[in-house]
Amino acid sequence: MKHLTITICAVLLSVGLFAQEEVNMLSKRGEMILPQQGEMALGIDALPILGYFGNLFNGTVGNNASFGFINGLYNANNIYVKYYLQDQVAIRGAVRNGLVNSTNREFVTMDQQIMDPLMEVTDKRVINATNIGVGADYLMYRGKGRVQGYYGGGAFVNYNTSKTTFTYGNPITTEFSSPTWFGFTTNTQVTGGQRTLENFNNTSLGVTLRGVIGVEYFFAPKISVGGEMGLGFNTFKNGGFTTVERWNGTDIEVETTEDAHDGALGIDNFTSGALFIMFHF
Repeated sequence: MKHLTITICAVLLSVGLFAQEEVNMLSKRGEMILPQQGEMALGIDALPILGYFGNLFNGTVGNNASFGFINGLYNANNIYVKYYLQDQVAIRGAVRNGLVNSTNREFVTMDQQIMDPLMEVTDKRVINATNIGVGADYLMYRGKGRVQGYYGGGAFVNYNTSKTTFTYGNPITTEFSSPTWFGFTTNTQVTGGQRTLENFNNTSLGVTLRGVIGVEYFFAPKISVGGEMGLGFNTFKNGGFTTVERWNGTDIEVETTEDAHDGALGIDNFTSGALFIMFHF
């Protein structure tokens, strides 16, 4: 799929270089084909559409065109908005605001002196996650006819957090120092004297500075498909902590351990919105 995307972009760019300039760039119904100064555009990623048709034609479910985008900002979960400062100069923004709250409840056998498998309690896992991305590009267009090449650059910021909390129906007690509880990672009922109460992961900040070059083809008045590639500088830092409870032989002990902080710096080629569709108005 990656090679298909690059090939499509190359073909569109080649067509644009040799296309003849259309008089007034009007459709047969007299509509302006290219966007004008002061107009806006709303974009969606075309990758899910490509994946659907790829799966349809070859009978598989694994088709995608994801290339590990820098910071993951340009993908199927984002919305693109573009505003034309001039006929061939635009600013483009992308935003993602993902909030997830999920709860998983499981029954486990109640701890008793005389076991009764029909007596159960509930363990619960709650996951709260946030994925926020925001950024903008400054783009300059050049071309003739329906195919418009563009170049420019911008900056992006990502912030991601994930917090998982656990509550258990069977408490740790002197009588039951290794209680029965549900192992959500193994999806089985287990026993033990130590278990996790909370796990917090934090990608505190990811920053990308990048330059891009791409092409758009206006196959209908004010509606285009396009693709782009670029070079980006990326940095991020993450960390977190884990809280556990355990039986220390005489009492319940709660301990919080901070995870090691990781970070990275990198420069790499990437595709951002490998193929997208833009609607201008």
